[in-house]
Amino acid sequence: MSKGKNLRPLTEPEYLALAEFRYQLRRFHRHMEEATRALGVNPQQYQLVLAVKGLPREAEPTISCLAERMQLNHNSMVELADRCEENGLLRRTRSGSDRRQVALSVTPEGEALLRRLGAAARQELRDTGPMLVDSILRLTSEGHLKDAPAASARVSSGKKETKSESSPEKEDQGRS
Repeated sequence: MSKGKNLRPLTEPEYLALAEFRYQLRRFHRHMEEATRALGVNPQQYQLVLAVKGLPREAEPTISCLAERMQLNHNSMVELADRCEENGLLRRTRSGSDRRQVALSVTPEGEALLRRLGAAARQELRDTGPMLVDSILRLTSEGHLKDAPAASARVSSGKKETKSESSPEKEDQGRS
């Protein structure tokens, strides 16, 4: 969290943008939870497998590192890793240089899960991604905030814009 930056209260359009962002994020998250459960896997286990697979190259896939990435306490991460290992999604290996250090890696079963759910995530992001981006831009860009009520109305109505509908020329016409 940033400290001391931009402490002014949110405006009505910013609250709308923040609520929309939270809604779209939760919609994506719920879609992925349901898709994961449909495959007989616990959503947190999928999230851990994804966290291991998507970890930046310079980071070690240790319990501590992954606990931070998933915002879990250390003990909860150990239990989650245990369950993933029991279900064949991850494996633990001891570090050669420091035997106390344990790294997690994705098994072939975990890779198969990622392939199946990765396609579902991409498709859902194709649907919700533009609305997520729009809400972030409305919240973080001062000049973009005056369009918040119109964009919110489009999103709330469930109408998806095509590129021609959301072109800058069309937006400029609506402002004049």
